[in-house]
Amino acid sequence: MPPSHPIAPRAGASLLLSTLSMGTVLGLLLLAPGPLPSLDPRASGLRLLVMTTGFVALALGCALGWTLRQTLHPEPPHPAALTQENARLRAQVQAALELVGVAAHDLGNPLTSLQLRLHRLRGQLPPDARALEALAKAERETRRMGLLLHDLLDLSRLSAGRLELALGELDLAALTREVAERFADQAAAAGTPLVVHASGPVRGRWDRQRLDRVATNLLSNALKFGQGQPIEVHVLAEGCRVRLEVRDHGRGIPPEAQGRLFGRFERLGDTGQPGTGLGLYIVRQLVEAHGGTIRVSSRPGAGSTFTVELPQFSA
Repeated sequence: MPPSHPIAPRAGASLLLSTLSMGTVLGLLLLAPGPLPSLDPRASGLRLLVMTTGFVALALGCALGWTLRQTLHPEPPHPAALTQENARLRAQVQAALELVGVAAHDLGNPLTSLQLRLHRLRGQLPPDARALEALAKAERETRRMGLLLHDLLDLSRLSAGRLELALGELDLAALTREVAERFADQAAAAGTPLVVHASGPVRGRWDRQRLDRVATNLLSNALKFGQGQPIEVHVLAEGCRVRLEVRDHGRGIPPEAQGRLFGRFERLGDTGQPGTGLGLYIVRQLVEAHGGTIRVSSRPGAGSTFTVELPQFSA
């Protein structure tokens, strides 16, 4: 229910009181004995007309006052009705999210096929700079579409409480290098040095596909907001914990925006960059599903560092 206007209760009460008072006073005045001539035969008819007018005015005043009260201060709905309406709305939202999940899943197969065809085509084209650049742009767009579809699919699963991890032995350092390699062309086109620092294998038991998504989203954001500055990725083990850091040297994030950065559909104002505001929300959900944490450290104009910490052997 939308909030009431702050002046409406006072205005409604004043109008109601004024209406009732006017109707009552008018009725009493018209019904009260007056200096009407009692001997004139027409007096009885006139007196009857005056009394009837008074009763009508009083009734109209009460009716108008009641109508205004119902309009300005309607009776609150019954709690049971509110509960039923909330359940109905939740069911509708869940049905919509399930439909989104089904659509995202069905679109994933043709998109994967398109990505493979573009990759093969790049190896078959003659060394023509313009053709290769156009093909690279097409590959970047299909990769962005793939990220969006996966985000929508995971959003549907998270909303339904059906996100299940496929845990297995994994070298996070090797996986991060693979993800960085997929962004090599995009980084080169933007003039952005992209370096992965890992002294050796960093092994653990995680969901490969989901951590691929985490690294992909973080690198995609770093390239999007890094303004062509170097991007550094660090993967290291610290005792029974593993840390993945993605650092850019771009525009940075205002302090007031950092607290809501991982919320659903949150975007950093009008950036002019494409996106749905789901990427970091999904990243946080996937990291927390592994028993890990994610945080951001940033200053405007000094870049941002996203740090993911995971248990080395997820439960």
